[in-house]
Amino acid sequence: MSRVELPVRDGLRRDVLNLGCGNDFDESAVNIDLYARRVDVRHDLDSLPYPFEDDAFTEIRCLNIIEHLDRVIPVMDELHRIGANGCRIIVRVPHFRSASLYEDLTHKHGFAWRSFDIFCDRGSVYGEYSRARFEIVRREYTPYKIPLIYRMLSKCPVLTDNLLSKFIPMASILFTLRVVKPVA
Repeated sequence: MSRVELPVRDGLRRDVLNLGCGNDFDESAVNIDLYARRVDVRHDLDSLPYPFEDDAFTEIRCLNIIEHLDRVIPVMDELHRIGANGCRIIVRVPHFRSASLYEDLTHKHGFAWRSFDIFCDRGSVYGEYSRARFEIVRREYTPYKIPLIYRMLSKCPVLTDNLLSKFIPMASILFTLRVVKPVA
């Protein structure tokens, strides 16, 4: 697969990727999507590898896109490849008990608090499914309404995922990850 040159705007090379940009075109980023009207790169996000060089980005935004893709683990491996060491990856995905998970028929996956733990050395979910390593910098439940409640729920995630989410409507989970690569 041929690699694309990162767009230059206002004389600056863009090192932020807006993965699955949809209608949220960002002038400060490289916008990639298959279906969006306006993109920098038109690409099927289920088709790996992505058309970028290794270590191309310092930030990757994945807002409401990962749940639409067929294979989450290979996509995370690919984000690890194209993200530079220390790259910040922002991921917003629907909680597994979110009504929006089921309302959108293109959603293929729901997520829990520990879903990305398999990519962390200190993760509490078993399995060696990937060599890609990330640090989870932050994670929080995002609210339908009343943000204070969701901030409190984020302080007790095991209780929230296993019990409280049956009674309190969940929207999504916002993860901030950091790419960790071996130092050569």
